[in-house]
Amino acid sequence: MTDCQHCGKPASGTLCAKCTADYWAMIYQLGHIQLPTLRSIMLRQAHIGTPAHTPNKGTAPLPIDTHAQDLIADSEAWLAEQAGKIRAAYAAYDWRKAWYAIISNRHTILTMSTAADDYANLQHITRRNEQALTPEEAMVIIGTCPKCGHQATSTPQAETWTCPACKWQGGVQAIKATRDNKLWQLEYTGKPVEVARYLAKMDIHCTSDQIRQWLTRGKLHATPTKHKGEYVFNLGEITAMLDCHN
Repeated sequence: MTDCQHCGKPASGTLCAKCTADYWAMIYQLGHIQLPTLRSIMLRQAHIGTPAHTPNKGTAPLPIDTHAQDLIADSEAWLAEQAGKIRAAYAAYDWRKAWYAIISNRHTILTMSTAADDYANLQHITRRNEQALTPEEAMVIIGTCPKCGHQATSTPQAETWTCPACKWQGGVQAIKATRDNKLWQLEYTGKPVEVARYLAKMDIHCTSDQIRQWLTRGKLHATPTKHKGEYVFNLGEITAMLDCHN
């Protein structure tokens, strides 16, 4: 029995049973879902979210989505590299044939000496693909990168986050905890419905009715502005009230 080269848990080979299962699921998802979808987006055959109207400025739109093209290139390069490890000639296959070659040689791929590094590289590629394929409205602000200060956005279900700017990686819950502590230093000026909507973008859910009730009962020390129904809210106070309410 050795240690998993990815997570450090006991393993009978390069990867433990959980990492092996997760790695294989990512390989399957890459070829079965992510790459076909990205290619559709690249060719403008599919769109993420609701298409927005843009005024005609006299220039034709690009025929392809260049961001999707970059993600596809990285994904296909990873597949070609892995297929080439099975047999050198496979490295020249197109992405679909390379993926089928990998799928057909499961044991070989999962037991390679480089499996831990290959898995880590695929995690990075898959994460970038998922972010590109997630509608913008489904993303929430979880905080900021502790290394470079870049705003951190993620899906609510994510466990880890990688900074797109400096590549720092950390746990989502830890980033959220740091954010929640900093909320006491942040103020938001607006109506209850507006502050509730703003907090929802950070995956902090309270209703405008709750905020109004806390104001009426004197539990929130928000400062009224000269505009009717508008206040200066302390975001930390609202989240603390929400924790008590829950």
